[in-house]
Amino acid sequence: MKAWQIRSYGSADVLMPVQLPDPQPLEGSVLIEVRAFGINRSELYTRQGHSGDAVTLPRVLGIECVGVVLDGGGTDLQKDQKVAACMGNMGRSYDGGYAEKTLIPRDHVFPIDVDLDWTTFGAIPETYLTAWGAIHEAIDLKPNTSLLIRGGTSAAGMACLSIAKGMGCEVFTTTRSEEKAALLVEMGADHVLIDGPNGVQADIKKILPEGVAGAIDFVGLQSTIMDCLRSTKPKGTVCMVGFLGDTWDYRFFPWMPSTVKLTLYSSETLTTVYATPALQHIVDQVSAGIYKPNIDEVFAFDDLPLAHRKMEQNRAAGKLVVLAQ
Repeated sequence: MKAWQIRSYGSADVLMPVQLPDPQPLEGSVLIEVRAFGINRSELYTRQGHSGDAVTLPRVLGIECVGVVLDGGGTDLQKDQKVAACMGNMGRSYDGGYAEKTLIPRDHVFPIDVDLDWTTFGAIPETYLTAWGAIHEAIDLKPNTSLLIRGGTSAAGMACLSIAKGMGCEVFTTTRSEEKAALLVEMGADHVLIDGPNGVQADIKKILPEGVAGAIDFVGLQSTIMDCLRSTKPKGTVCMVGFLGDTWDYRFFPWMPSTVKLTLYSSETLTTVYATPALQHIVDQVSAGIYKPNIDEVFAFDDLPLAHRKMEQNRAAGKLVVLAQ
């Protein structure tokens, strides 16, 4: 089978097209014919060498994919079922979705009743399940309240916007680019704020003096996290999810505002018991036109390094999807 593999860390040039033996059926794991997969920033960080001992080389990257079951491995899944797969050390301690076929433990394979095309389906799993978990599990955001999304033009940021608007919430989103602001307005954001050195706290509190009910930070810098905390009302929650700012060193948490809570959400905790019904609901909402797939660009399998370069250069506004077949 065709796959993309890394044998060392570095630029997108370390992604190597290879021919590998087909994965063989294994009890308790699901053999999937991959039809599409999204590109995720965590894969970029892994390729750059930031994942440490969590990754062994050589490795086929890819923390998600969608496709059809070739062999259910003695589980409840049957041949030809449509499935998504996500996380669970996928593309880290074992080979992931950057291949024509992949073998994934059953607990991270989600059978979904779906009529969407493979491109649209492939844009959804990791991005929307992360957004869903941040909103419903981490923040426990209530309908008809308010949400700040820091890093609004990221794929997960756009997914948060769709989910929050579906809940009737007033949504504030940020972007560093004036050019991308119009896209967020078109997608339904109530307030689009241009992120700068002074943050957005003052702009938010002109509209909501107490602050927002919750905030999700996909940037992950000290300045943005502290600004989110100061933009959130007492007893509200800020959820840190992403690291668009490429920073992992935090030493400032004791100075957060009194009574505002800070939490973290990682999709590494996903399992089929939780994720399958959530993903089915999300897919149904996308099919109904309520949630948007937020696709920026679709790439052929042979052009996968181009997708990595586009993400690395921060030129995407939404999800980058690769068609595997």
